[in-house]
Amino acid sequence: MNSDNQRAVLDSGASLAESRGVVSEMWGKFRAMHGPRHIVDGAAPAIGFLIGYSVAGAEVGVFLAILIAVVLAAVRLTQGDSVRVVAVAVLVILVFSLFVEITGEGRGFYLPEVAFSVVMTVLFGATLITGKPLSYPVSRKIRLEPTEPADPAARLRLHRRITFVWFVFWAVHVAVMVPLYVADKVVLLGTFALVFGKPALVVMLALTWLWVRRKTAAGVDAA
Repeated sequence: MNSDNQRAVLDSGASLAESRGVVSEMWGKFRAMHGPRHIVDGAAPAIGFLIGYSVAGAEVGVFLAILIAVVLAAVRLTQGDSVRVVAVAVLVILVFSLFVEITGEGRGFYLPEVAFSVVMTVLFGATLITGKPLSYPVSRKIRLEPTEPADPAARLRLHRRITFVWFVFWAVHVAVMVPLYVADKVVLLGTFALVFGKPALVVMLALTWLWVRRKTAAGVDAA
């Protein structure tokens, strides 16, 4: 094997090792953020609502969603989870259920999520237009972004890309959920929310953390 082939093999091996390292790091962060648990806690009441709605209507769906949320809350509390976090999780389901009562329709369960997606799309889009990407101050607030970066212009460009990805993420939600909501396709709406709601949000948060962290480390190495 000549030197060029050896170099190619070594480069491919290094790239594979780096990719595995990235995946491992991302999974580690996902677990550190209690991603699997959040997905289960978010999905179970929503699944209960869909089953109840499909079998016996919105009222039964609401009952099952609240029941599952309360049971999960009790389990999390016995496991030592924060009362505040558990209470927020139950409160979210109560708010979703309240909108079923307000609207008198099963699709009302997803109205808060639809509205939230619209608001987030507008926010991320507006900050792109103004040149002040939303992800930048948020990352600095949670200390993910260095307070005094070596190259502020480069960090701003990075967060324009990150903010654009988040804008697309929420815009896709709006593009899919609004038509389904208007058409009263509750099961399809709920299915989309299950897959691309909280699970996708947790994944996006982990990917954003990894993206910012790796770019920060690269900037430090370059300096």
